[in-house]
Amino acid sequence: MHLKLDPQWTRLSVQGLAVDQGLHPMPIYTAVRHLICRNNDDNDQSPIKNKYQWFEFSPYEVGSIDHGAWVPTWAIGRPIKDGKELYRVGELHFGSVLGTVSSAFCASIDAMGTDLYLAAPPKIRAEILDPVLNKIERDAEVSHPIPPYTLFNPFYRTDSKQSADEPESKMADLESAQLLSLMDGALENNLPFASLLRPDRDVDVIICLDASASIDITPWFARAEWWANDHGVRRWPWGARPWAADPPRPARIEATMNSKALESTKQAAAECERRMKNDNVRCVVFDKPIAPSPLATEQEGKERPPISILYLPLLSNREFREPEFDPQTADFCETFNLKWKAEQVELLSDLTTFNFNQELEQIRQAVKRAYERKRAYRLDMEKQEAE
Repeated sequence: MHLKLDPQWTRLSVQGLAVDQGLHPMPIYTAVRHLICRNNDDNDQSPIKNKYQWFEFSPYEVGSIDHGAWVPTWAIGRPIKDGKELYRVGELHFGSVLGTVSSAFCASIDAMGTDLYLAAPPKIRAEILDPVLNKIERDAEVSHPIPPYTLFNPFYRTDSKQSADEPESKMADLESAQLLSLMDGALENNLPFASLLRPDRDVDVIICLDASASIDITPWFARAEWWANDHGVRRWPWGARPWAADPPRPARIEATMNSKALESTKQAAAECERRMKNDNVRCVVFDKPIAPSPLATEQEGKERPPISILYLPLLSNREFREPEFDPQTADFCETFNLKWKAEQVELLSDLTTFNFNQELEQIRQAVKRAYERKRAYRLDMEKQEAE
């Protein structure tokens, strides 16, 4: 049997042919850009801080979620200045896109240190790693031993001026750079909520499949909540936390979010964790706020129903055909294992399918409730307009 690869499929934009009719889900690939603060003070009024900015690749457009800037997918990878292509080099190869969005090796020293911290015994953490990581924290946050993938910036403009005196010019830091350096979105959040929380997507239900390592101490929900707060996403289910443990060595912003939100949600998070670990539950639904919204105002009218988040962690299952198989401890499931056998892939796939099917009725009911709440809200709004 001879397999022939059509060269057109080496371009991301061509994937639109497979989804134009709505027969298949639209692929969305995410990456982040690490924006480095230009000064080293801790002044909270500084307009530019060390932070990750989200970028999205789809068959139709590529751009920055944080800036709201987009170009057609065929334009990415081309040298563009002031909106004009300088010379023809063609669309970025899809292999380069995949390499960019999965480049976990470009992690900062701080992220690498956290992984080492998780694997070390408690005594080593306290006596060796804590003092070392605390000492190098500032530089470690912004140092990437393996540089990220760099490509031409399609938003580059020669008349863009980046000034510390003009914090309201949010496009300046993007338009003033000739090149973009992008890396794996998991370096900011292994659950890329940001892409689905775009206001123009207006999502009502997010089915979240989490296959993270050290799954019960990851800060993904805390980081997503901070992003939602920072971008005015009022429908986030505030206080949603599937795991009760505080993440080890949290960044300053994570510590702030934890102190504000987790105090009121600790009990609910502990109950979620108990159900997953003891009751074999493999889907937890967050469809209402557990903590007060930081975006609430006294004069606001009736709020739209919050987004429903269905959280499905990749955990072992005592009802599975191999109840002892645990992706969290199996050697071949480690992050840096790049060689898999066919039976290992099948085993992991079968467990994922088994967990999903076990919770299928709960998933259906959660989607139905989201629909009913949205319908009730719409009818209420129509009634008020008629009056």
